[in-house]
Amino acid sequence: MHVAIADDGLTITSADGHERFFHHIWLRDNCRCTQCGEPSIGRRTLRLTQIAADVSAISAEIEAGATLRIRWSDGHESSFSAEWLQAHCYDDAARRRRVFSPALWQDSTRANPPTMTFSSVLHDDGAFLEMLHNVRDSGICFIGDAPPCPGTLEPLARKIGPPQENNFGRVQDLVVDHLKRSIANDVNELKPHTDEPYRASPPGLLLFHCVETDVDGAGSSIFLDGFEIAEILKHEDPEGFMALVNNRQPFRRYFSDDVDLIAQFPIIAIDEFNNITGIRINDRVAAPLSIPPGQVPAYYKGLRRLLELAEDPQRMIQRTLSPGDIVVFDNHRVLHGRTTLTMKGRRWLQWIQVERGDFHSALRITADRLGLERDALPLLRGAYA
Repeated sequence: MHVAIADDGLTITSADGHERFFHHIWLRDNCRCTQCGEPSIGRRTLRLTQIAADVSAISAEIEAGATLRIRWSDGHESSFSAEWLQAHCYDDAARRRRVFSPALWQDSTRANPPTMTFSSVLHDDGAFLEMLHNVRDSGICFIGDAPPCPGTLEPLARKIGPPQENNFGRVQDLVVDHLKRSIANDVNELKPHTDEPYRASPPGLLLFHCVETDVDGAGSSIFLDGFEIAEILKHEDPEGFMALVNNRQPFRRYFSDDVDLIAQFPIIAIDEFNNITGIRINDRVAAPLSIPPGQVPAYYKGLRRLLELAEDPQRMIQRTLSPGDIVVFDNHRVLHGRTTLTMKGRRWLQWIQVERGDFHSALRITADRLGLERDALPLLRGAYA
């Protein structure tokens, strides 16, 4: 490697001739020596306000062919390994390479979605990591052969992260019982949607566990890849797609004297490279739109087409959950719903929510435990725009 000092930073040239540029202030701010501290474990002592705005390298050299050593104008010295610099290079090409962009569902995905067994996922770290990879890569994983009794789901959820409690509770029950008269006994179809878009941070992962169902009844759970239909819209109607990206849709959940949640976010979230990172679709809780008048026609045209795609049976996984079946899925990607229920008795699902950050943490920590390669970078930003 070779290093050259410029007015505003350093250019490092590797043996193959590839150049990487780093600003002086960026390098000084990212010093990880014992004096400056390590921020990832909360032990950083250096503050940006302690660094002179015009800090610069007085000298810079490559030691042992792989370590960059810098002496700064403030008298401090820093060193950076070649591996660290490569991992954190921030030019456009490097940042594009670090973007996680999962494969979209194909007919083969719908025919054979990722499926595992409960005992292996719960008790074997290798199988647990495989399940996490399935959710990361496909947004969904079905788990069979779990005990069909309440309380089964929480130990599995806690392996991923602490259950996310909200106004519905920590472990939530969805019961349809024809012996009782309540709103829960609505057996009509439920259009595919993502849960709780009226929250600034919607639930990350959802885990559903079928405890009981009517063996003679009909009705299937529906799952659909929101990234797939958004990509179709992007190619069919770029103007409508960008209207859903650039304008905020209000969502509201209101129960008198109990809860009044309002959030405004784009239906489709993208990153700086136009990769789709998250979806919020739930027209049952959509509030009146307030966007520039000139955007309204394109917005509604794009939204109508997106919802048409979301209701296309050819793009759905339809699965009748039996007692002991569990499904884990990414609520910022995968839409879920159900067909009309024709049951005579009772249907009981328990479900738990887990934060996206805890899911990503569990993936990395489990890989570390197994001595496998792990991804230390954010995987999917989610529906935050």
